[in-house]
Amino acid sequence: MIDPEIPNTDLRLSEEDREELKETLGTVIKGKLPDRFVSRDPLIAVGDVVTDILLEQGVEPDVSIVDGKTRRGRFDKRGWEEKTINIKNPPEVIKQESWSVIQEAISSEDKELIKVEGEEDLLSLVAIALCPLGGLVIYGVPSEGMVINEVSEDIKEKTWEVINKMKEVDEGR
Repeated sequence: MIDPEIPNTDLRLSEEDREELKETLGTVIKGKLPDRFVSRDPLIAVGDVVTDILLEQGVEPDVSIVDGKTRRGRFDKRGWEEKTINIKNPPEVIKQESWSVIQEAISSEDKELIKVEGEEDLLSLVAIALCPLGGLVIYGVPSEGMVINEVSEDIKEKTWEVINKMKEVDEGR
């Protein structure tokens, strides 16, 4: 198992690495989460639509990371107000603070909602990197469905390869 070091700076996805991220690491499904995955611990949902689908199915993720924007409309976070953590994360960036916020949410005994001002897409990488082995990270791919990542050493290694290629944020950009 690799022993990665959590970055101590904000990271930006480079143009050349965008194409690599279009290839999903997990299994793409449409519709509901298959029953065999429902009891995974932890179960982390990244994206408003993914969270909404799971809640409609009666599955409350341990951690949900949303930005309040979807192609289907606005995500309604009724009932989550007391459990909401707010962070800022611009598009194409992983803010350094995201690591500790997601780690704390994963470690919490409570169900947690992380509300992102900006964009949550790349935070699926952080969720996979920090998720314990055997956990589940689900994120959405518009017009394709949900990607189910059963967190394994192989998935973590591929995730860290992407993260380690990201560039430190240039403050002038």
